[in-house]
Amino acid sequence: MHIYDELTYLKNTSLALGFFDGIHLGHRVVLKNAIHIAKENNSQSCAIIFKNHPSTILSKSQVEQILTLEEKLNMLEKIGLDNVVLLDFKDYCTIGAKDYLENILIKYFSPIAITTGFNHSFGYNKEGNSKFLRTNQSIYKYKYFEVPPFVVKNNIVSCSVIRNFLHLGNFQDANELLGYNFFIQGTVIKGEHIASDIGFPSANINYPEEKIKIPYGVYFVTINVKGKEYTGVLNHSIEPKNKTEVHIIDFNQNIYGEKIKISFIAKIRNQIAFNSTDKLKAQITRDIAFAEIYKYFLHNYN
Repeated sequence: MHIYDELTYLKNTSLALGFFDGIHLGHRVVLKNAIHIAKENNSQSCAIIFKNHPSTILSKSQVEQILTLEEKLNMLEKIGLDNVVLLDFKDYCTIGAKDYLENILIKYFSPIAITTGFNHSFGYNKEGNSKFLRTNQSIYKYKYFEVPPFVVKNNIVSCSVIRNFLHLGNFQDANELLGYNFFIQGTVIKGEHIASDIGFPSANINYPEEKIKIPYGVYFVTINVKGKEYTGVLNHSIEPKNKTEVHIIDFNQNIYGEKIKISFIAKIRNQIAFNSTDKLKAQITRDIAFAEIYKYFLHNYN
């Protein structure tokens, strides 16, 4: 996959337009349609993505991301996209829809097809939408494809719905809409050894600042270490700030300095204050038992 950090001329493309945070099930339909059309016509698929969320410019509000930019690009490559063009939203937010279509999309990409989700918009005051792209397809000689709402268990698959689930620690529903398990990644660092000192060695990472925040608590997770997957129990606590520690079940390797990927499966419980080491040990033992039972049911009843 080719990644371009500025506008570049790519001829006869099949375009996918969107911010694609999370690359959820609905996004995948948009992207795979663009890829399918490209292959059918012996052309190139291309996604045009803004590096910064429009809301950070338009309303000066920070939007928590489901995926970091690096994670998003890695996932787009795995899906099979040929090209990604990364643009800075502030350079384009005042351009009208017609100007953006003519002088950006048509001029630089001469698209044979454009695919978007049902609620995608672009151009000043969001003048560009599905109706606009459909109306102009005969004029500019491209075929427009609008992907309708994707519904799972009566939930329209959207980033806002997924973010709400993640804010609640509801990973079962969030993961169903994403089409994969929500994850964080980080380098293992030294912690305070509280869990290790009572017989439960743990790996500590900083919770990525740019990722959406989840509730403090204890979670059943899987951990990818050097390409191998393990089961674990993760504690995401108020203190120390932005630290997560995960006990990897049946694992005793030294992985300081290693980059690991932690995927969230389910919330086990809220945080509890313990007034004795024995009570803490007993609770961690119950948490591990919960994780092992949950893993058994996932493997045998899904």
